[in-house]
Formats: sequence, C-alpha cells, structure tokens
Amino acid sequence: MRLLSLIFCTRLAFAAAAPTAPALVYSTYLRDNFTPNAIATDAAGNIYMAGTILIDPAANQTTALVVKLNPQGTQYLYSRYLGGSIGDGASAIAVDSAGNAYVAGATDSPDFPVTAGGNLGGPPRAPGHVASGPTSFVTKLDPNGNVVFSDLLGGKSFSDAEAVAVTAAGQVIVSGLSWTSGFPTTPGAYSIADSGGHPFLLELDPTGAKLVFSATGIGGSAIALDSGGNIYVAGTTGGVVLGPNVIDYPTTPGAYQSTFPTGMTCLIPCQVADQYVTKVDPTGSKLIYSTSLSGPGNTYNAGLAVDQAGNAYVTGFSGVGYPYTVTPPSIPPLPGPSRDNYAVFPFLSKLDAAGQNLLFSVPVGGAGVQVDSAGAVYVGGRVGYTPGFGGSLAVTASVPALSGVPTACLPNNGLIQNSAYVSKADAASGNIFGTQFIGGSNVNPAAVALAGSTLWITGTTNLPDVPFTPNALTWDLSYASDATLGVGAYLGGVDFSQPQPAAGTPQIGCLLDAADFSPVGPATRYQVLALFGTGLGPAVGVTATDYATTSLAGVGITVAGAPAILLYVSSTQINFAVPQGGLPQFWDIMQVTVNGLSALQRGLPPANGTPHLFMNGGSLAFALNADGSINTGTNPAKPGSTISVFVNGLVRYTFLNSDVPQIDATGGWRVLDVNFANPFILRVDLQVPKVSCGSGNGPTPPPCGVTLPLSAGALAIETQVLPSVVVSQ
Repeated sequence: MRLLSLIFCTRLAFAAAAPTAPALVYSTYLRDNFTPNAIATDAAGNIYMAGTILIDPAANQTTALVVKLNPQGTQYLYSRYLGGSIGDGASAIAVDSAGNAYVAGATDSPDFPVTAGGNLGGPPRAPGHVASGPTSFVTKLDPNGNVVFSDLLGGKSFSDAEAVAVTAAGQVIVSGLSWTSGFPTTPGAYSIADSGGHPFLLELDPTGAKLVFSATGIGGSAIALDSGGNIYVAGTTGGVVLGPNVIDYPTTPGAYQSTFPTGMTCLIPCQVADQYVTKVDPTGSKLIYSTSLSGPGNTYNAGLAVDQAGNAYVTGFSGVGYPYTVTPPSIPPLPGPSRDNYAVFPFLSKLDAAGQNLLFSVPVGGAGVQVDSAGAVYVGGRVGYTPGFGGSLAVTASVPALSGVPTACLPNNGLIQNSAYVSKADAASGNIFGTQFIGGSNVNPAAVALAGSTLWITGTTNLPDVPFTPNALTWDLSYASDATLGVGAYLGGVDFSQPQPAAGTPQIGCLLDAADFSPVGPATRYQVLALFGTGLGPAVGVTATDYATTSLAGVGITVAGAPAILLYVSSTQINFAVPQGGLPQFWDIMQVTVNGLSALQRGLPPANGTPHLFMNGGSLAFALNADGSINTGTNPAKPGSTISVFVNGLVRYTFLNSDVPQIDATGGWRVLDVNFANPFILRVDLQVPKVSCGSGNGPTPPPCGVTLPLSAGALAIETQVLPSVVVSQ
C-alpha cells in the first residue's frame, strides 16, 4: 500500500559525515552477563579483558572473569574465573612484557583463592567467615591463565582495588579505595591517620609475597608510570566538603589547581566529586605534585595516560565550568543547584610534566585514554543522555567530533540512549585527527587499550544491537529477540591506519530497523532495514516501483551473497529488505556497493525473529483507525473500534510454517486478524479495549494513550519502548 511505502521509503535524509581514516574493523556482542571493566594488550597484540560475570542469577552471585583473545579477536586463548562462594569482581588489568596478566578487584567471598603468604597486611580470614564488606585482591596469571600468585590486601579494612600497573622490573602497583579505618601502611610511606573513605596506593615485589610500600590518603582509580619509575594516579574525590572549597585530598603548592573548585550548593558536610591528578615518587613517600583538575560542577575521572616526557592525559565527564581551552559546551538552563549534579560533558585534558599548566582541554572522550610514541592520544567515548535532577541532558551537541554523524544514528532519549565512539587526537594541541562512531542503543564503554594502530574498546551493552563485523567472536544470538540475553560485554576495535577512502566510497554510519529506527544487530529474512551514512546513492532519492528491485540508481546490497530488495536509495539513506536466501548461517555478511565502490563489510547475524512495530514518532505506534485515517492525539480511536498496526521483522516465519505467525495481545486488546500488508510487513487488526484515563477537565474528557502489549510466540514486540495508540474516553 502506498502509505506504507511512504513510511519506509521517504524518511528524512540526515547530515553526512566527512570520510576519515579510522575504520571499525572489529565489533561484537562478546557474551552475556559479563561486565568488562578493564582491557589491556600485550606486545604480541593479544587482548585481555577483566570484569565481573553473573554466574547465579537467582542468588545474584558474581565472580571475576579474565579472558585472553588472540590479536584478531577470533579465538579465546583462555577464560579464567577468579572467585569464591559469594561475590567477586575485577576492576583493573595490566600485562607485562612476558604476557603475564595482573588483575585487581574486590571480593566478598571467605574462600577467595589465596596463595601461600598472600594475606598481606593482616591475618588470614577465619575459615567460613563471611565479610560484611569487600576486600581488595591482586592476582597474577601466567600467559596460559594459570595462577602465579593471589593476594588479599588491606588487612581487616574493607577496600576496593580499582587500578593496577606493573613496572619493567615486575613490581606490582595497586591503588583503590579503603572504606574503613586500619588500612595498613609501611614506615616512610605517605599516610594519613584514618584511611576510612580515602584512597590507598601500594607496591608488591615481583613474587607477590612482600609489601614494598603501602600508603594511604593518596591513590585513585587509574595508574600510569613513567620511565623514571614515578607513579601517577588519577581519580575522583567523592570526598567530604569540610567548608567552602575544602576537600580532604592533598594538593601541592604551585599545582595547576591547589584548591578544589567544586561549588555545589548543599549543607556542610556533603559529598561532591572532583577530579585530581597526583605524581608520586617511586618509594610512595613524596608527592611530586598533586592537583585538582575540575570545574565548579561535579567532575569524574575515567582514565589516565602519561607520555615519554611526563605529561599527563586525563579523560572523564564534568558539569558546568570545566576548564576547557576551547569554546566550552553549553548547558540548558536548569533550576537551582541541579546544574552541578550533571556531569555530562566529556573532556580530554593534558597537564605538563610539573603539574602546573593545562596544555589543552577539549570536549571529547570519557571512557579511557591511551598515548603512543608518535605524538597521538586516543580516547574512548560515550554519547547520550544522563539523568539528573530535573530530567535528562543530551551530550551529543557537546562532542564536536561527532558533528558529521547522521542524526538518525545518534541518541534520541528514546530507543537510542547511549552510544560509543573513539577518537584520535594530536598530543600537542588536542586537535582531533579522526573519530569513529560505533553506535548501539545503550552501549556504555569502560576502557580502551592500544595495540599498534588499533584501539580496542570494551564496555557493556543492554542489547545485542551493536554493529557486527565479519569473523568476530559472538555470543549465540539465534534467539536474541527472545529477550533472554542479559546485559553483556561489548568489544570493538578501530584501526586508525586505514587510508582515506576514495571519493564517493560509501560509508556506513548505522543500521536501523525501518519501523522504529532502533539499532539493528541480528536480523531476520525479509526484515526491512534503514542504512544511514554517506555516499550511499544518488543525491536525489529514488524510490523503487515494485517489491523485487535489487539494483537501483547504481546501488546494490547483498546479504550472504544474495541480492537484497531495494525500496529507497539516496546519498545518505538506503531502505532495503533482507533477502530470503537459503537457510540462515551463523554469520551473514552484508556488502554495500555504489557505482562499483564498496563499503567495509558488516556482519548481519541471523535471528529467528526481530519484531518491531512501525512508529509515528516518540512512543506512538503508527496505527490506522477504523476509517483508515492515521491515529493521532487529535484523531483518536473509539473504545471498542478496530485499529490496524504494522509489524516488521516477522515475515520469515512464513517460510518455515507456511502461514502467518501467531500474534497475541493482552490488557483488554483482542487480535482480530493478521495478514500481509506487502511481502515484508504484517498488518495486525486489533479491537481497542475499554479505557479509563480519568475524567479530565471540561465537559469533553481528553483522549489518552493505551499501550499495545503484543507478542509473537516467545518474541515480545517492542520490548524497549511499549508503544501506544490514542483512544478517546
């Protein structure tokens, strides 16, 4: 029908991104229920990830997980669980030149595996003792994943190890937060009287059997080392305000910010967040410098790196007033002190080796930082919506590096909440060399690691709707639409050495479902998809005249080698239907070709069904009232009448069952008929239930929205946003 052709053939075209050298060469939903918090690479390019995995959902039991992948990310070299009987998690990982991995984190388990002599700074736990707080640990794994040593840190104090580094000589540096008093210190090390609520910093000898030093009152969530053995830490105070602009983390005279600038309005004492950077001598006894690096709003650190000259690079998120050296991001007016509770603006900042001067500060990053020897710095980033008092704030406009990304790909506070990206910047000026947008509906990156010219990025994703690349390791997504997968691990790799693409080469920005513009991971046969990017077709859009066109205005798409059916093509958007092809394979490869030039291939894992309702903006379903008119706020349906909605991503069932799928409804709705609107889209006729939305004001009650709880077998329709139609009362 012509109306549906308009829906998925004439959506607005969006702004194009200029071609850049970065290329997304690896991207996958690695596995479910795994929250990776750290990533590292070794000299051979192998990839290490550490984090927390849910092993017993009923008991909410977790354990630490460390995985090692080959340099291509196509094979697990080992997968190691570290933990006991209650709960454990890894926060950091470092790798030495021999391929040994050092993992730090915290455990609540009384039976966490500890090697002989590994209860450092205090007596071993009594057998069967259940702690009422976490204990820090550090574990060394050999290149095959076998435990070399495993230590508990902090004695009787409760603590979380958040960062780890290893020196060239094999000493292990660990830092984190002590929750209670009594974290052990060594003579001569920097220390404070009460470790409760303060960071710690310690060093172990290469055997893991001896404390070289243990300091309290300094430390953080990130560690870096320079060639002289000096230790750099960065973190977030989360400290107690003792008075106006007085926070009990140490700073040094002459530092860039020797006082913390947080200006939140609250009762004293109160909790605030300020970023700091501290340089400590190799003995852990002397602060070479210690400085705040914050604005008057809350500031959170998310990464630290140090170059060969001793300059420090930090990244994270901040609120108003952060010291940018370029035009600062703007923030909408907000009532009262709530502006300070938002930390939505990303930053990448560089301090000189003395900790006295801010060399540059630009709005990019927020998820880990790395620096190479050739004068380039790399950051991971998150862009999206951050909740706070008074609503949500978008940070998309605050990242100039993403200005060329198609608008449809960016977070919209609806079906796309948070997306990931990576950028490469000039280490001297902070100027951006290139940015690769990754996408996804709710990707929260945590860390990055550099291997040659490839920046690896990891974090979590709520759904397996991230981009997929050919040959990547991937969790079984055959039943992804059953909503059985938990929050899972994302892993991506961006190669910054790719040559500039030839003029006119198609560039893929994102792949969305054509019904509701939600990101697509796995897809099913005959699902209608919308591809956004640049160089995708003719400057003036062309619509197919039938449902069998496989070549249109020089554009062609194949999936698993079979030609896709094209519905609409333009320079910034292609709408197409996944071809029927043969039986689905574990991996299908999507190839886009425009006038003989091909985009980088993307993976398209098959799914048994990916149902999506066509939407009419926001959370309102595209629906036809009984008279054929479009259901809107000013044109509601009547209770008990018939409306029609349209479902994408279920037609493949016809090839397995030779009939239309069974669709059910609850909540007073009744399915009257299910039939084909065209070869790809199902039309579902529903009887509107009786509704009660309150009396409203005036003699005529206003219309109200009624949700559509539909399902097709085990496949829930619209699991992310429950759509509605407008019904008069």
